[in-house]
Amino acid sequence: MLKLYNSFSNLVEEVKLDKEEVKIYLCGPTVQSSPHLGHGRSAVVFDFLVRYLLYLDYNVTFVRNITDIDDKIIEKSFEENISYKELGKKVSKEFQNAYKELNCIKPNIEPKATDYIDEIIKYIEKLVGNKFAYISKSGVYYDISKFENYLLLSGRKRDDVISGTRVEIEEDKKSPEDFALWKFSKENEPYWVSPWGKGRPGWHIECSSMIEAILGKTIDIHCGGNDLIFPHHENEIAQSKGAYPNEVFVKYWLHNGMLNLSGKKMSKSEGNVKLLNEYLNEFNGQVVRFFFLRSQYRSPQEFSIELLKESESTLNNLIEFTKGVNSEPSNKKVISIFEDSMNEDLNTAKMLGELFKLINESDTLNDGDLLELKSTIKFIFNVLGFELTEKDINERATEDLIEFFEENNIKFENIDQAVKEFIKKRESFRKEKDFNTADEMRDSILEFGITLEDGTDSGWSWKTS
Repeated sequence: MLKLYNSFSNLVEEVKLDKEEVKIYLCGPTVQSSPHLGHGRSAVVFDFLVRYLLYLDYNVTFVRNITDIDDKIIEKSFEENISYKELGKKVSKEFQNAYKELNCIKPNIEPKATDYIDEIIKYIEKLVGNKFAYISKSGVYYDISKFENYLLLSGRKRDDVISGTRVEIEEDKKSPEDFALWKFSKENEPYWVSPWGKGRPGWHIECSSMIEAILGKTIDIHCGGNDLIFPHHENEIAQSKGAYPNEVFVKYWLHNGMLNLSGKKMSKSEGNVKLLNEYLNEFNGQVVRFFFLRSQYRSPQEFSIELLKESESTLNNLIEFTKGVNSEPSNKKVISIFEDSMNEDLNTAKMLGELFKLINESDTLNDGDLLELKSTIKFIFNVLGFELTEKDINERATEDLIEFFEENNIKFENIDQAVKEFIKKRESFRKEKDFNTADEMRDSILEFGITLEDGTDSGWSWKTS
């Protein structure tokens, strides 16, 4: 039976989930800057969760949001002299590429905050109507004094809560702990029209609103890094209970631990943040993914180049061990190790230890038992999203390419046909002098190693780089 640590109860609980639908929401990125290793860990460890639930035959609805409007996004867009939309699009693409390289399952829905402004406004109206929010000179704020169960998730004391990161300091708030639901826009800032004035949503209200709009008033599992427990998730609870006092907002809260560098938490405040793409390029997504597998998701995880190299070596040994065998769940003992470990709050570290013990002792096995061990281990790693053969990798590359053409409304029959149709579509934009779109199309297909060339007698050609 699956047991998970619920951050709200501070207990490992036997989870009770409906096989027909498990609703999971993961706090995704705020797209102000490139993804770092911490983003990678959160994405991967909860990808293990989703994949394992699918393995157990649960029907999973997985939602991961994108925060594409935020104070820091606006500030960054001013620094780079581009619009917040351009910045969001650029950084979102970096995250999507990283998720793909890490072989994370695509969410069923990946909502952007700016696509849910109407829903956000309605949610705030409900909070105002329920007397949990008030209007001031700088915006609409949640009145913490009206919610007596505030801080149950984080376990903090009210006296310890001070204004800080993402806790707005405004003179017109009733209390320093009150947080913004709607911020009135300053000069040259983006805005949307609301009943209270031109402005934009606060950070916390986005998630509560999108959860209700997409998944309903109650969800099964809410995930995120443990740095989000306060204030973000604490404020989500306050909002949701303020809007729907009689409803259960989240059944199980799951939080992953932070990465450490030389014993210190990896964070912007410490100035030791490591960008994810740097290590995806130096190693690859499989190696980084395997590195995250080595620690139980709730534990802090030490990061170093040496540990990544060790992960690379171990993964290569695993690939060599399972070389030439099919993926089959034929060894019941190995399957039992896998399920028992995962049922123990996704204890991937324990699973690895026991599997490699079997591998180290495998020289005593007869050919039949050895084959079963190899094929079952390959099966387990396939379940967890690892590609242990060149065939796996090539198949994913083909699937990604087909998906790319379908997103461009091109039915894929073969690569030659699809690329020619893509070229024809791009040429139509050039004839209309829409060179920006044409350039974007050229750059997008280049990611698959396909280079478009013009200037030839025939007009266009393509080649694989």
